[in-house]
Amino acid sequence: MKIISKLTIILGFCAASLGAASLGKPANDDSVSPDTGLAILICGVISLILGGLLSKKEETAAGATEESASKLDFVPLLEEIRVEIHELANSLDKLSAEDLTQRIDSLLKRQYFDLTARHEELASLLGFSKYAEIWDGVASAERLLSRAWSMATDGYLEEALQEIPRARTHIERACDAMAKS
Repeated sequence: MKIISKLTIILGFCAASLGAASLGKPANDDSVSPDTGLAILICGVISLILGGLLSKKEETAAGATEESASKLDFVPLLEEIRVEIHELANSLDKLSAEDLTQRIDSLLKRQYFDLTARHEELASLLGFSKYAEIWDGVASAERLLSRAWSMATDGYLEEALQEIPRARTHIERACDAMAKS
């Protein structure tokens, strides 16, 4: 379809140029008459307009498809984080301080990094209001995980473990907000 719009624009430009070139010349035996030149010019301009409209329509359709696909790209990232936090919360009684810090460190460096590196893209796709609803839970869970990591490395494992269910609550809120967007 892109080829048709580009071809229409090119042909319209050529026709409009040919028609405009014949307008200022007196009619001879071998040249195009001014009336014919005017008709060619009008056809060329109409072709240019149609080609432009087709091109604009294609861009709008492509933009809508990319936008909906991009929104769907964020759902698995958020879901990976949710699953990992749930697994942490479900294994609290089995975690040592070293295990907890390694798992949180891995989560923050991988899944959280992948999501937060694209936060501006998410904001532009959803609009600030929807983005803020989602990001409130994402950022709160990240802060709680960082806090738990810090407590665990400082030797306060019991207090660190108390932050994980709170982080789970916040990431659940973010996932719910994403599902509603």
